[in-house]
Amino acid sequence: MGEVAEIYPETARRRDFVVQLTAMMVVQSFITMGMYTMPVLAPEIARDIGIPATNIGIYTSIVYSVCVFSALLGGGLVPRFGAMRVCQACLVLLAIGFAFALRGSLIGLAICGLVCGLGNAPPTAASSHVLLKATPPRWVNLVFSIKQAGVPIGGGLAGAVLPAIALAFGWRGGVMTMIVLCLITAAALQVWRAEVDVDLDRTRRIGWHTALNPFLLVWRSADLRAIGIASGIMSGVQMGLLAIYVTYLHQKIGLPLTVAGFALATAQIAGIVGRILWGTVADKTGRPVLVMAGIAGGVALCSVLVGQFTQDWPLATIHVVSAIFGCLVLGWNGVVFAEVARLAPPGRTAEATGGIVCLTCLGMVFIPSAIAGLVQVSGSFALGYKAAAAATTLVALDFFRRSMRRGFR
Repeated sequence: MGEVAEIYPETARRRDFVVQLTAMMVVQSFITMGMYTMPVLAPEIARDIGIPATNIGIYTSIVYSVCVFSALLGGGLVPRFGAMRVCQACLVLLAIGFAFALRGSLIGLAICGLVCGLGNAPPTAASSHVLLKATPPRWVNLVFSIKQAGVPIGGGLAGAVLPAIALAFGWRGGVMTMIVLCLITAAALQVWRAEVDVDLDRTRRIGWHTALNPFLLVWRSADLRAIGIASGIMSGVQMGLLAIYVTYLHQKIGLPLTVAGFALATAQIAGIVGRILWGTVADKTGRPVLVMAGIAGGVALCSVLVGQFTQDWPLATIHVVSAIFGCLVLGWNGVVFAEVARLAPPGRTAEATGGIVCLTCLGMVFIPSAIAGLVQVSGSFALGYKAAAAATTLVALDFFRRSMRRGFR
């Protein structure tokens, strides 16, 4: 493993390891549930304020425009204030953002997107900083994938729970539920803070003059830069396609809102299995980049298939395809962040992760809006899914080429 063997302790204390992994999974789950709140509730919100539901792609772009900058700052905030304190602050920011959304106006939704964007990116750098020190080398891809399984867990909870709450109490009831959950989770994390935030660097200075350091660290490394660009495309496709999934199934295929929400939950649950599966495969084969190439190719094929749904498709078949799609489109993140940790200079994992998240968010800024715009202009959801397939095919080909290179696995 080279440098990784020196960074990762082989004999990490089991209790600390379990506490840290559990804490990071909980944070990832609720942060992601917050990010899916508006896309899942989009049909009800749009109906209430009189806008097309597909415009939720614009909200997503606002969120990730801010994430571009918060990801860069997160790489410096974590060593200074501690990973757990940063996660607590981000959950509080999400709650504040949702409070603005309760206004039920375009301005309120825009402010919600801006504030939630501040809270979305830093937890990823925080979790990499924590898990890097606690994970034995032979479990790197698996552990990072288990932590990243919090993404489909959160998305699955959003798809399964929020539509039912919205139908019973209105979409504001769903938003209020998220405000309460974020605040309770932030308070509960205090129990773990003393055990996790033990290596603070009180001398580290935070400011705009250091904000670009994570980005420059990644951009100056050819391998990290390639991963960052690919991550931007994959994340943009992931968010863009899943953001319109409930709307697609509800408006185009004619499924009831709750049934469409459960189809999204199926994809998210399958994503949990996918992350653990691909992390295990990457560890067993020692070829994470080749695994990534296969995942990207599978996403391309599934995107085309999902775009072929019609009202004649049996519900069971839609759920099967949703599961395969979720296993692939949500399964790659842990493998990528483990590889970033392997390639990062010693002591700069949080910064490298912040730089990667910055490029990832750039993809999320442009791709969801492009997909939503393409669907709205053409009137064809299938065209949006085919465009996503073309982009992920390019990623698959580039990763396959790079996996053949010595030193870039």
